Amino acid sequence: MANSRKAGSSNQHLPCPPDEELAPLIRKYFALGYPDPKIALECMDHFDKNVYGLSSKTVKRRRKAMGLLSTVKQAVTWEELEPIYRELRQKFPNLGARDMVAKLRILYGIKISEMVMLKYLRQHDSEGIQRRKAKRFRRKRFWSAGVMDILCFDQHDKWKRFELWLHLGMDPFNGRLAWIKIWWSNRNSKLVTSYYINACREIGRIPMITQSGLGSENFGIANCHTETRQRLDVTLVGTLQHRWVNKKAMNVKPEAQWAVVRRNFSVGYEDCFNRGTVPDEFGNILLDILDALQQLIIRWLAIPWIQHELDTWRLMRNSTPRRSDKHSLLPHGIPDMIAEKFQCKDYKVNVPSELFDEMESRWTPPDDPIFDLVPPEFGEQITGLYQYIGAPVINIDSFWDVYCDILNCFTPQIQYSLAYVIEHADDHFEESPDKLAGQADLPEAKGDWQYLGGDLTVHAAIAAEEEEDEGVEFTEDEAD
Repeated sequence: MANSRKAGSSNQHLPCPPDEELAPLIRKYFALGYPDPKIALECMDHFDKNVYGLSSKTVKRRRKAMGLLSTVKQAVTWEELEPIYRELRQKFPNLGARDMVAKLRILYGIKISEMVMLKYLRQHDSEGIQRRKAKRFRRKRFWSAGVMDILCFDQHDKWKRFELWLHLGMDPFNGRLAWIKIWWSNRNSKLVTSYYINACREIGRIPMITQSGLGSENFGIANCHTETRQRLDVTLVGTLQHRWVNKKAMNVKPEAQWAVVRRNFSVGYEDCFNRGTVPDEFGNILLDILDALQQLIIRWLAIPWIQHELDTWRLMRNSTPRRSDKHSLLPHGIPDMIAEKFQCKDYKVNVPSELFDEMESRWTPPDDPIFDLVPPEFGEQITGLYQYIGAPVINIDSFWDVYCDILNCFTPQIQYSLAYVIEHADDHFEESPDKLAGQADLPEAKGDWQYLGGDLTVHAAIAAEEEEDEGVEFTEDEAD
């Protein structure tokens, strides 16, 4: 196991790895918050230890030369930190010390200890600390046999009043977010299937099984995944490789992640969007979501901006360790690193790139209108207007100013020329496919919190034991 290596050991006078190969690794592990001894150990996993050596002192020298200063050397004061803290607090009003430290490290390259941040929060956000401490997750149980044994996904409709829809997929074993997306729909099977295919392309493999609710928008992933698994393993022909669950309790991990997103990510952006729907002193509102033109402008402005913020959120979640939990039997650590650093079973199934191409061509053709942010004619027009007003940066402070400037540029003549395009923007929203016929269901779980994965040997083992004595326990461990 990786954690059995001796930290900070001497390189025994062996030459250091080449700078061009070593520098990116030092940056990677420094960004993950690793100390110098651990950086040295992780870096050497990428080199032949009989040829090269690397000590923590060498890492320290190289790191300083690269401008990567430690927490102590940075010695960030509250006066330096306050402007950035205010900016982050505006976006994320409910962030606790742990997540605030992760945001500072990943987004700004600022290293500060969690204890120092907690001290600052006690001085400047004592009410927020008490409010966050009042939140407690009820402890539940979820079974997973290993990495990518199962991939769970779920949609999120809390922003439907803004015509913005979210979707999330994750590996419940290590808590890694495979995707978190925002679009003008989450009910189209081609769109949802594209999330699955792109996430699997990223790692070059697919999970053993997939899991979701009973919505027809999920038929695409169920069909695509089942056919792909059967192409790679003929013994699976006639067996569905997707698990349908009809209770939120059985799809608890994505539901728990949505709770984290709602508490720690959504609040600041939701407040921003709400400002456009609140009447002013004269009873006027900035946004009439039933107006097709305004809806398309919001879509064009908000989706790329929020998707960038969600990508950053996903990076932070996947590269930050969860709080240690004595009730969990799982290895603790950074979700992106758990698979390679612990002796856990890996269920990922290799897929040739040619098969990925075939999956995409059949199930998510790139030329489908669902993948257009706005109709092409409208996109060309609004891009030109955005450039005309100076292409301002879009953020929480500027969003509604930019929206109003662009809306004012849509003269009656421009609106008339695009009237048909605007009114019929979403006419090509296609129905979901039928479920594959003649496929036997996976073994049923014996209770809400039993094993839901695809390893038949685990199903047999759990069936033979008492629930409280067997299995891997998952808990939601996000706390301040």
